[in-house]
Amino acid sequence: MLYRIDRGETKHPGFRTVKAIATVFPTHYKEIMEYYIQDEERIDVLFEILSEIVNIEERSSLVPMVALKILQSPQGETEDNLQRLYDFTGKISDSALKVILYKAIVKYSREHGVMQYLAKGLLQKHLIERLDLMRLEQSYQDGQEILHYTNFLSFEEQITLYMRMGLLAFAVKKYDDCIQLCQTGIVMENKDTELKARVYLAMINSYLILKNYEEVERNLDIFEKFNYEFVSESAKITRAITKARKKEYEVALPLLQKYLEELSRSYKIHIADELFEIYFEMGDLNACEKLIEREKDFLPVDTNGPQICKAIGKYYLQKGEYQFTLGFIDEGIQSILKSMDSYGRVNAFKEREECMNKIVNYCIKSRNTIKLKHLLLMKEVYSRK
Repeated sequence: MLYRIDRGETKHPGFRTVKAIATVFPTHYKEIMEYYIQDEERIDVLFEILSEIVNIEERSSLVPMVALKILQSPQGETEDNLQRLYDFTGKISDSALKVILYKAIVKYSREHGVMQYLAKGLLQKHLIERLDLMRLEQSYQDGQEILHYTNFLSFEEQITLYMRMGLLAFAVKKYDDCIQLCQTGIVMENKDTELKARVYLAMINSYLILKNYEEVERNLDIFEKFNYEFVSESAKITRAITKARKKEYEVALPLLQKYLEELSRSYKIHIADELFEIYFEMGDLNACEKLIEREKDFLPVDTNGPQICKAIGKYYLQKGEYQFTLGFIDEGIQSILKSMDSYGRVNAFKEREECMNKIVNYCIKSRNTIKLKHLLLMKEVYSRK
């Protein structure tokens, strides 16, 4: 076959032949495939190529190239080709590859005014990228764009968008937005799904942070009726924290102390944070010390998720402040640096800056100029990241 190609006897060898030849020349694999893709217009062959190259390392430029050729193929209508590529992408397990293909669908749809697939591609790309804890703010902004195209999504896709955006709004501290988005999704969803239950919880916690305790308790009554494993414990904790935020410590403290013993580990960090805050506010340093002694019992093993990272950050920040109060400066600095690391995992820049300021301010207050010199340098380094 190489002989025939070289002599010009075969002008367009089959894909399987080209694949076999390219495999023998691994250093030229990408180059050979690129030339072949440029000259191929048969849509079935292009999908065969796409199925092949998704499993190779050098795919970053080949995949969007094949995707574009599929969308430009004269063998089908634009919307039919978009649908076929969209369906193909949905069956792939590799998230990074999915994002590449959804980006190709979005770009082509935007350029050709195919609004349905622009909206669908944006949504699917968003649902993958929102899982990256380092880009929560960017994901929220991306989601805001998709909200402009809801009319081009199916009813089920609209529900998914509103609910997932409600959860994301809570993660980035857009509490009013969270409530509005969650309410929209809840009204649209007529089934009692797990996602709907979690959306209720995000909305309740938003009301809690905004100190709208009446809405907290009203929605808790609805939330408790969901039949999912996490509901009962979440409701108990939220009711106890609500009492604490209302300064009803005589009710809140016994409940929180009881739940710290009884509830599953994934919830204990939130209980510990609330107890630490109450103890410190009350000036009960002995209770703070006893809580710290038990930290191995409530610090999470699984540290994934924005709320867990923020809860760990809050714990170490409070622990550092407690250590500063006792004059343990080095220990306090180490605790607050752990807090900064945890906040940094979810790009919580405001909280991380607050941690750094607490260290600097304490060193200024205690006139510890040697540490201050190093800490100011550390602050400069952190601000560049």
